[in-house]
Amino acid sequence: MRDRINRRFENSINDFGKKVVALSKGNLQKGKKGGGNLEKSIRYGIDAPNMVYSVNFYMEGYGAFVDAGVEGAGGVLKGGKYPGNYSGIQEYKNYKSEWVRSPFKFGSGRSSGSIYKGIGSFIKKKGLQPRVKKGKKGGGQYKSTVGLKIAMVKVLWTKGIKGISFFQNALRVSIKNFENDILTAIKFDLLEEIRTTTNN
Repeated sequence: MRDRINRRFENSINDFGKKVVALSKGNLQKGKKGGGNLEKSIRYGIDAPNMVYSVNFYMEGYGAFVDAGVEGAGGVLKGGKYPGNYSGIQEYKNYKSEWVRSPFKFGSGRSSGSIYKGIGSFIKKKGLQPRVKKGKKGGGQYKSTVGLKIAMVKVLWTKGIKGISFFQNALRVSIKNFENDILTAIKFDLLEEIRTTTNN
């Protein structure tokens, strides 16, 4: 019976890992952040030393920032599209359905990588690079993105980036289903054992 329960338990864990990965990718797509390296990188693995199971999830490092967001430095933005006074605080919903503050913050050293470089990639991906107006010298050619980068970085650095909880939501839903699956599997095996014992 123990071997049968272990097999069912392992199958349930594998199903759990697959569900978390699939839901995480689906949440990224719903949040319009799918189709890139982050979505492709999401996977899971199972470790079972001495029959003690653990499920590990892997993804690109910046996935944590997309999930939990990054707090801004706060401050005042004058003019532009987002004028106002901002605290920079960013919250996200964790797998326990609790609203908590992001552990990452610009300027803290905990959000590695260059925001300036990332903005450059974003501008190219979204086709936001400005062009010289037609009719002028060099009309239609791309202009420098330096000014646009500076403006966007200033807004993000001040306001922060809101997380979308793509992984947290997937984990919350999958944990709930996993608990039900495990109870059902154990109950089924116990009933089978009782039937077998009774028949013998």
